[in-house]
Amino acid sequence: MLRSLLILAILVPGFFAALRNRYVALLMYLWFALFRPQDWMWIDITSLRLSMVFGIVLLVPALAAGLFPNASHPLSIGMILFLCSSIVSQMGAVRPDIGWPWIDFLFRLFLACMMLVTLTSNAKRVIGVFAVIGGSLGFHAAKAGLAFVVGGGTRFADGLAGAFVDNNGYALGTVMIMPLLLATAQNFERLVPAEGAIRTWGRRGFYMAVPLCMFAVIGTYSRGGFLSLSAALLVFMALQRHRVTAFAGLAVVVAVVVTFVPLPKSYTDRLQTIQTYKEVGEDSALSRPHFWQVGINMGMSNPFGVGLRQYEAAYDQYDFLHGRFGSRRAVHSAHVQVFAEQGFFGALVWAGLFAWAALACLRVRSRSFDERLRPEDRKLLFTTANALLTSITGFLVGGSFLALALNDVTWLTFGMVAAVDRLSVRMLEAPAPAEELVPVRLPPVPLAFRAVESFSHVKAGRV
Repeated sequence: MLRSLLILAILVPGFFAALRNRYVALLMYLWFALFRPQDWMWIDITSLRLSMVFGIVLLVPALAAGLFPNASHPLSIGMILFLCSSIVSQMGAVRPDIGWPWIDFLFRLFLACMMLVTLTSNAKRVIGVFAVIGGSLGFHAAKAGLAFVVGGGTRFADGLAGAFVDNNGYALGTVMIMPLLLATAQNFERLVPAEGAIRTWGRRGFYMAVPLCMFAVIGTYSRGGFLSLSAALLVFMALQRHRVTAFAGLAVVVAVVVTFVPLPKSYTDRLQTIQTYKEVGEDSALSRPHFWQVGINMGMSNPFGVGLRQYEAAYDQYDFLHGRFGSRRAVHSAHVQVFAEQGFFGALVWAGLFAWAALACLRVRSRSFDERLRPEDRKLLFTTANALLTSITGFLVGGSFLALALNDVTWLTFGMVAAVDRLSVRMLEAPAPAEELVPVRLPPVPLAFRAVESFSHVKAGRV
């Protein structure tokens, strides 16, 4: 009953606010898509088709007001090209009836991503989107992490509904949203400008969600999730100004965790199989290189791909081991998935999207050092660029072991990168007047999250 009341307390006022404000409509659409309240409540609301309702409330009034989905940013263009590649792949599709619903899904997802770029036009809106995307999945992951700690190593065999339905997907999705949670905490004053309990505890809540999410990743026992988390942590620390301090802080945190929250032996034994899978003859790991080779063969034999989400339908035809690992198997790699299902052009667009997103984040990060900007703007650009780069890294590594090329968070990340990129340009076009800046030392953030370095100035009005 309490769950239903909580969801209704968000849905009802959120719906009426969405009717009046397009940005609120975007947030409600993202929250409903990622939090998936219909799977969390005890009552059935699926017949209301609220996702479609929020989509209409977002798009139709926006178009009527002249707010169109952004199609000019290179990442928006990349999404359009990826959709075109998906349509072209239908020409030689193994099962066209499978492909068309997924093309429809991509079309709607890309519209939302490009509307995100259009509507996320200032710093407060950027952090609002980070908070909703990160918090929608982070709520479930942090709750699972708390259960892991309290339960002495609870194992999660299942994930969330939607793209992250199994334990491996759950781990990857959690790694991807952890940097968004941290960036939200670091810039929480953008959401709640006034000092008070809401700002204090809201910031603390987002900070605390990060280590709890780490425990949730451990609780999935996912080896791919562990590799994804490790790569994301290393990149995040390497992006800090004081890298030695950052890595020292990480070492202290790891030591404390190992000492006071000992990992289950079954988890460490499973991680050891990353290196010993050949000796123990584990089919789960042994099969993956075979699935990847089958996917490569598909792409080489079909330059335009076998059709969106149709690797499994084509698997038996290209399985050169003739059922050694079963039939209609998954590809277990987002990158090979794109090549197999969309051919050379789709793979080229896919690689180009990640390369451009990474370069855009580095460009935003570089702009954050411009002393003409207000210190709070410099902090915003620095922390959000680092967060998005970290999230992208987590997916690139973890996505190498899962067929999750069409998950929502990855594409929304491209939208967030485009939005932050455009915002950074606008900030440089209107830098702070020199008289507004005075020297001051900002208070440090907790050692475990020392992603924001000491900036030398703040607005005079806030000293």
